[in-house]
Amino acid sequence: MKKLTYILMSAVLLCGCVHKTITKNNKVKMIVASDIHYFLKDYYQECSWFEESLLYEDGKMVTYADEIIDEFIDVVKKEKPDIVLLTGDLSFNGEKGSHQGLADKLMKIKDAGITVAVIPGNHDVDNIFTKGYGKDDYLKVEATTAKEFSEIYAKLGYDQAITKHEKSLSYRLDLNKQYSLLMVDSNSHELTTGTKLDTGGQITKETYAWIEEQLKDINEANQIPIIAMHHNLVNHNSLLNNGYTVKDSEHLVELFSQYHVPFVLSGHIHCQNIKEINGLYDIASSSLLDTPLQYGIVEIDQASMQYHTESLKISVSSDDYFDQVSRNRFEEEVESKDILDLLVKANRYYFTGNISEHIDELKAMKGYRLLMNSDNKKMKFHQQYLNSLLEEKKTSQKLSIKF
Repeated sequence: MKKLTYILMSAVLLCGCVHKTITKNNKVKMIVASDIHYFLKDYYQECSWFEESLLYEDGKMVTYADEIIDEFIDVVKKEKPDIVLLTGDLSFNGEKGSHQGLADKLMKIKDAGITVAVIPGNHDVDNIFTKGYGKDDYLKVEATTAKEFSEIYAKLGYDQAITKHEKSLSYRLDLNKQYSLLMVDSNSHELTTGTKLDTGGQITKETYAWIEEQLKDINEANQIPIIAMHHNLVNHNSLLNNGYTVKDSEHLVELFSQYHVPFVLSGHIHCQNIKEINGLYDIASSSLLDTPLQYGIVEIDQASMQYHTESLKISVSSDDYFDQVSRNRFEEEVESKDILDLLVKANRYYFTGNISEHIDELKAMKGYRLLMNSDNKKMKFHQQYLNSLLEEKKTSQKLSIKF
């Protein structure tokens, strides 16, 4: 009897050591989206000017978020991926109610038998600017702590982790026997003060050590590591990168290269862009709320990775909305309608990730010649900005990698 009890206990212990995997298949299908910035309607619906103010911001269709997310959920359920990854900035500005509302929506994917895994972005945790918009004044709204974030999204990644980092919101999932996914918290919460919110990313020494430990373990298990994080691993734009690329990125690139990480899934910059350094790709997903309401599909097998984007359709034109926001932001600064038309179109192509396919079209526009020949000092930044967009030589809407 004692011998039988010992055998049974040993079997239980051995079973407990077996890593949980998302799928038993050799092929894994992932859907990735970023920067949803969900804002609970209760926090703005009585404010008469909130929606108008968004037309002078960055193009996010915040007041259409429910429609966009519901359509995304329907698409995901039809696509039936093995896992859905959301790489941060899940909330507008860290509202606890927004996180709870989004988690409730995402559970529809989970209930359909599809794994969902989230990580926070710089807007999501310990945000000092959390507030609502009332009829006559701002509303006091409860923000979200790191502990609350992991509790709200417990069933959306954290409960399925084979290991978690105690001092950040990072965790690890084994996709199958061949691939392991590190969901890395790249947010510098410790740099947040009472008057300043650091939007840049930073991997703390403790998190870096945890990442290295996990990469060693993945390597010893003969698995391929994949990284998902909010901030970018490399610069995606030569002019505008401060606050977007994670601090000390060179050390991370070196570490990831050492352990043969083939690609990183990031977000934060809101535009669709892919960059490569030393054979390592950083795929930055555009915001799901920015035109063209885009998400990525990643398919990996034992020898390759295939990536491409797809777009959602809703009741209004996301292109028209984004163009109007760009027009509002540029029109007071440029000296002619032709230049304005050029910048509006170039901005949309760039954020969509396909500007490389439209360079000849843009350079043939009258506004291009006017802008590049302008001696107006106010036009210097716009000249530099456009040139930085036109540096793109490849599409960022698809990628193929052979291992």
